[in-house]
Amino acid sequence: MSAPDAAPEIESRPAIHLAVVRETVPFDRLPELYDRAYPQIFAALDAAGVAPAAAPLGVMHGSPTADGLDLSVAVPIAHPLAEPRGDVTGETLPAARTAVLLLRGDFSGLAAAYERLYAWIEAQGERAADLAWEQYLTEPQPGGDPASNETLIGVQLVGE
Repeated sequence: MSAPDAAPEIESRPAIHLAVVRETVPFDRLPELYDRAYPQIFAALDAAGVAPAAAPLGVMHGSPTADGLDLSVAVPIAHPLAEPRGDVTGETLPAARTAVLLLRGDFSGLAAAYERLYAWIEAQGERAADLAWEQYLTEPQPGGDPASNETLIGVQLVGE
């Protein structure tokens, strides 16, 4: 998926083990959770001698509620996390057929990208499961160009 206007696709994705900090958080407090969770996760992995296996993710469980979003701030790892370390626990994204869409640009485009992906899923005659994620393929840099950000959005699908 390399074109800026790349179409959504359906992929069979393997299970992915994660080190996470999971909380239900109001939308206006999402940046605070990410800013707090990633240093905790990377410190826990370092203390355990575990290296990240891929770019970080945010995993949304279910639909947003009045309390906010059930979110796992996550870092993929090669094997399940052996034991919790403070607020950092293990989680596994199950293997699943997943609709994916690559977003290029700043995070303000995420809502529209999700809307586009969910509409595409429905148009394909598919049904979304209650698990969606975004993988931050490029790390935003202070003073960097947000237009160069790449975020892969995934929505797991119901059924085989």
